[in-house]
Amino acid sequence: MINKKVTILSIGEKKDFDSYRKFHSQRDMIRQRGFVYRSIDFDRLFGDQAPQIKNDKVIVFIFFPFKYWEENIEHQRYRGIYGNLTFYNKFRKYGKAVRKRLEKVISAREVVFVNDPEKVSYYRDKHTMKKELSRKGVNVPREVEPRDAGSIERRLDKGEKFFIKPRCGSMGKGITYLEKGNWQTNFEVSEDRIKSLRSDYGWVFRDVTRNRGFLKQLLKKDVVVEEAIDPLKIKGRIVDFRVYAFFDKVLYIYPRKGKAGSVTTNISQGAKGSPRLRSTLSDKTVGKIKEQVISAMDALQLKFVGVDIMLNRDKSEAFVIDVNMFPGLPKVGTFNISNHMADELSRISVR
Repeated sequence: MINKKVTILSIGEKKDFDSYRKFHSQRDMIRQRGFVYRSIDFDRLFGDQAPQIKNDKVIVFIFFPFKYWEENIEHQRYRGIYGNLTFYNKFRKYGKAVRKRLEKVISAREVVFVNDPEKVSYYRDKHTMKKELSRKGVNVPREVEPRDAGSIERRLDKGEKFFIKPRCGSMGKGITYLEKGNWQTNFEVSEDRIKSLRSDYGWVFRDVTRNRGFLKQLLKKDVVVEEAIDPLKIKGRIVDFRVYAFFDKVLYIYPRKGKAGSVTTNISQGAKGSPRLRSTLSDKTVGKIKEQVISAMDALQLKFVGVDIMLNRDKSEAFVIDVNMFPGLPKVGTFNISNHMADELSRISVR
């Protein structure tokens, strides 16, 4: 048991039911590990109620700033395309402001950011993030060049498949999948005009096969174009794995499967978690998954991530599809990840 000189400070908002509230609900358990536990929201952080913490060591958990995002980035008055570089630039500015404010209000001798707010805002751009992952040897889908409609259509005719994703998106929003004779997008399309749904949920895929006007318009947006992996399927459904890792240790592998006919496995868009599928993985395959996850975490210098891993059809390779720096946490009854993180922090903090 550590002494009371280590504070865990969590910064989040009550409306974040999928991560902050799950973590905060375990505060008594965290205190039982010997930590001082404090929590604030972002308004209080920037206001007069910011905590003056002077412990020897402070470990900072930063959750997603929903209020700032919804009021300043993805607000109801916004009429542009979802997930563009305007989103990114504003989010980066806010990440820097959060870091600067914390440096001012925390007087501890040692401050450990579980995830540095500047880094998580910087890697919100999928192009930047995957370029860094690739540079460090992490197995990621290859980006496509050149990015013109004619070149992509010719490659589709040869049997290649692609995903087109917003550079700064998440939650499976704004995804387009292309294969010969089957183009699907969950953007709304009207007379070749691309529109974004004003919600985190309900992005329904629609058929846009051979809609060349749509493809041309989409490629002008802030998107990344990737070669599609030939994915592992079980009973005809695509399966991938959300892998939670904390301080270079994989804590939990959470299988997800898409709906019948779906091209994604995002739970926010209707896919389901399927924990029992974990038993279908051999030790060798689990080892491949863990290797890629830890490599991705180290490459981005993060300490808590939810990495989306896709296996190819014969399970010979594991690909990092995305690195989530604000991952939704599993239900406590499924896997109490907060408990395991507190155990890890107890072990690390006594060094």
